[in-house]
Amino acid sequence: MEEESSSSSIHNHLAPIAIKGYKFFNSETGANVLIKGIAYYPRPNDGDLDMNNMDFFTEKYRHIWERDIPQFQELGVNSIRLYSVDPSNDHSAFMCALNAAGIYAVVELASGHHPKSAILSSEAPDCYPKHLKIRGEEIMREFSMYSNTLAFSAGNEVNHAVPIGKKPQWNAPCLKKFVRDMRAYSRNCDGMRHVPVGLIMADSDRDANTLYYNCQMDDDDDDDLDHAEWYGLNTYVYCNANHTSFDQAGGFKLLLDSFESYNYSIPVLLTEFGCLSKSFATIDSYQGQRSFNQAEWLGLPKVQNSFAGGFVFEYSIESSNARTPFPFKEFGPQNYGVGYLYPENCDDVKIMCEYNRTPSFYNLKKAYASAEAEHLIMDTFDPGEYRIGRTQCPSHFPPLSSFQWAADRQMSARCPRQSGLAFTCPNPQDTGVMRVDRGVTYLNTFLVLAALVSTTYFVGNYVAGIMSPSRKKNALPSELCKEGQEVTDDVTSEESRVFNPPRHTYSSLDSASDL
Repeated sequence: MEEESSSSSIHNHLAPIAIKGYKFFNSETGANVLIKGIAYYPRPNDGDLDMNNMDFFTEKYRHIWERDIPQFQELGVNSIRLYSVDPSNDHSAFMCALNAAGIYAVVELASGHHPKSAILSSEAPDCYPKHLKIRGEEIMREFSMYSNTLAFSAGNEVNHAVPIGKKPQWNAPCLKKFVRDMRAYSRNCDGMRHVPVGLIMADSDRDANTLYYNCQMDDDDDDDLDHAEWYGLNTYVYCNANHTSFDQAGGFKLLLDSFESYNYSIPVLLTEFGCLSKSFATIDSYQGQRSFNQAEWLGLPKVQNSFAGGFVFEYSIESSNARTPFPFKEFGPQNYGVGYLYPENCDDVKIMCEYNRTPSFYNLKKAYASAEAEHLIMDTFDPGEYRIGRTQCPSHFPPLSSFQWAADRQMSARCPRQSGLAFTCPNPQDTGVMRVDRGVTYLNTFLVLAALVSTTYFVGNYVAGIMSPSRKKNALPSELCKEGQEVTDDVTSEESRVFNPPRHTYSSLDSASDL
């Protein structure tokens, strides 16, 4: 199935994405942007890296993401979704390589593996650990400097991290408060590029969750930060391969009808989609190859009226979660990747992994190629009088002001200094491979500053605190998130099992039955 990539586009600079109403726009050209993305977690088949919540997006793992970025280009995606990053690491080489390929990234502020790094299953307000505030702010410091950071996600499926039988309001106020704190940090850091902060829900209790995270709970005109700036939904509602037209896809139509009824004023992304089913075709001996009609339907005007794009789940089959033998030709209820890594025992340390595309890779490529953004311009786009302002808050959710928050007693991370407000990627080499020598970049910055600043103390602090390639000063060490017990993955709604959602630690889902 392997073919040579035909993509050769090289970008020196990606304009930041801006939001107006419920749409994304290119901040420089003003053109509407339809998000055509894929979830990315390049977990090898074996070895020490075969685990969840690894930060693969650093110089140390260049061999991994340099292998995969050309595949993104061939697939035709303009965005990827990252589930876990370490704020103490330097991600400039990775982000610049994405920039050169014309690709944006949605970055998770939490991590689903350790209690202090995510919203917990405890009842509010205890579900918001104070160290999560610092972790989120440090990630914002690191990634806001890159123009191709599309958005931040404050949490992934926290509605599935509650005890059995409890309603969303059990821990939802913690996530809403975390969103508010992250937006406040962005607003208070003068000069730091504002990257929109949103969140991602599993598709259960759809009405209540959707309305809650776009409403303003407290009647305070001076504090309008406790609503999300975008909303993500992990949803698996198109599972019958025999339904090939939009009008036949009842689950997807019902999803669209729901969001049309909300008159939502912020962008909505389908942050995981692409249901598995045995009804999909066998192609080249690979069973259950998804057609990805839903990806094509993202280009329909009536769909774009509610959804600003989405992310297919996922780039590569995770061998540890697969329930079928390598090379995964048999249908498996967790074989979500549009490709897989080989050989079977590759660990990306001693035995390097290669990527093999499955037929579904080409189905997705064709579908995304058919989906185009509406021809809208930001300056003239009018969301309409019914698509502005906040939604009505559900009555059974308590206001944030009714709690005492430990995070309020936690000092925020320092705002980035002037030199850390933006990162300029070097021009790609003729080979198209992005090489970032951060030391050279910092040296050039230092020379400019030295000419402008005469205070030796300032320069000394700059060199010691900001120019260090490790950039670990004031970063939240990953060890801070390792105390206590891991977050449990209890699923609270049988609705989430109907369409066989993926099983992976970082989406807080447990096993699902076969279709």
